[in-house]
Amino acid sequence: MVLKFKFKYEATNKTYVNILHSFIKNHECEYKILQDLEHVYLLVEAKEEVLEEVSNNLSKYLPMSIYYEGLEVDVVKTMPKLESVKAEEQALNSFCPTCLEEVENEKGVNYYNAFKFCKACKTFENATFLLDEKEEKSSKKLFKKVASLINDNKKIKIKTISGTFVFQKLEFLDKSKTILCTNLKNISSLVVEQKQSIVALASIEKPLITFRINEIYKMKEKVSKEYIDIRVANDLTLYLLSKELEKYKIDFLQIEDENSSYNSFLDVKTEDKVNIDIPKIMYCENRKFILSSNTYSKNLDLVYNRFEEKNKAQFMTILSENMLFDKAILNFYISNKNDDRFTFYSEELNGFVDISTNFSLPKDMNELYKQISESKSGDRLLENYKEKFPLEYENSLSLDLESIKTNSFLSYFKVAKEILGFENDILTNAKNCHLEKGPRVDFKMIENEKLSLREFDYVSMFKSAMSFKLAGVDEVTLSLGFIDSLASFIANEVDTVNDLYRVEGVSLCGDMFTYDIFTKLVLKNITKNYKIYFNREFVIDK
Repeated sequence: MVLKFKFKYEATNKTYVNILHSFIKNHECEYKILQDLEHVYLLVEAKEEVLEEVSNNLSKYLPMSIYYEGLEVDVVKTMPKLESVKAEEQALNSFCPTCLEEVENEKGVNYYNAFKFCKACKTFENATFLLDEKEEKSSKKLFKKVASLINDNKKIKIKTISGTFVFQKLEFLDKSKTILCTNLKNISSLVVEQKQSIVALASIEKPLITFRINEIYKMKEKVSKEYIDIRVANDLTLYLLSKELEKYKIDFLQIEDENSSYNSFLDVKTEDKVNIDIPKIMYCENRKFILSSNTYSKNLDLVYNRFEEKNKAQFMTILSENMLFDKAILNFYISNKNDDRFTFYSEELNGFVDISTNFSLPKDMNELYKQISESKSGDRLLENYKEKFPLEYENSLSLDLESIKTNSFLSYFKVAKEILGFENDILTNAKNCHLEKGPRVDFKMIENEKLSLREFDYVSMFKSAMSFKLAGVDEVTLSLGFIDSLASFIANEVDTVNDLYRVEGVSLCGDMFTYDIFTKLVLKNITKNYKIYFNREFVIDK
């Protein structure tokens, strides 16, 4: 009897392959492990009682992953003739469930051994701790001592598998950039709990995720910041320390870089050079976005480096990761780093076709206001605006447009902030707006017979925003209007291109899509007729 476990696993890395090899070898059976673009397969041939044991133990020993999305189990007639995928020699993950079970087993030889090693995960092999120049073995006594020091408000420098950091009890959240959550059960005491993100924190990848700070904590601790980056222990050293900190009811630690001052150093004596990546991710509308990472396939770097234009380089990685080279795909690259560009890819058109020119700005603010004045009804609008908002107008004239280096929508937003005299930038305002929709700011192209020669009509955009301010629309609501209107504009562009070419899918990339309010609106506006693609393992904007 052959049982097939089909894991939906949307990554090319060998994390699940490694762990499945480590898991299944402890059972008396014949097996094969296969992998394709979206799945990992475990096929097991054995007696019925062994198959039942495998099924029961699998959920216990197979960790969650940010790339895992589900499991199907089927009975098949015969074992496939394909060769089994081999495990990688070097793992790139945090501790696996098997190692975790051993270090927590009080009767086992690896009890509280932070250097428990296996091929499925990675740590310092054959290492020892050095604390204040005195050599110590990895033991419960040692971790009790370190936890006690932290409870006494001492700063402890610790060498981990992801680098050396200084940890201390959380005291001033406003001064913290990243914190370590030592007890996930109590994370909601600090931040707004998001189930998908909480599960991801505990996954085998142990990513860094941004959370919104909850209002009760902000009021109680007089915190001004809105968001904080959180991660959990990604090696056994930090995990065992976290267990001891629970006794002191310490749920969070501040993290500082290794150059910060400290009281004690938990150093490691080892010849290994281990540096496990801490990827930064976010979730939006049940989709995962990789914001920073070093663990994607290095073949994607080769793909990316084929193009000098960053928008096309990023688009190329999406086509490669999703195997879309036989599809007609429309890509929107919207970035704070590089020039924005809309690009259509099709084999029938022999590759890439730009459907927009650069989103440029005039040379200075006087030229911009001249263009507004010379447009239809623009002179009267500008006079009314100067009369009602003289301070905003005068202050905006000092904005140096030549200092804005990217031709992008985010550059337009910077200019709009100055014209409208906003206190905060448009994206920050939009994130803090509790409305579902904003006023419709004018986003459109100046039409041309050739799609590639169309230009964005930024004059109309600025004019409509000024009109809304004259009408009394507040800063936060008008900011949401910019974001909402841009999302609608993107959806309209999809339909415009589809009228000329058959669009089979839409891809989205660039760090603008790391703003969940914007991404939600884009996904909402694009009709369900089009399948939407993102990068799978590669970062959303390199």
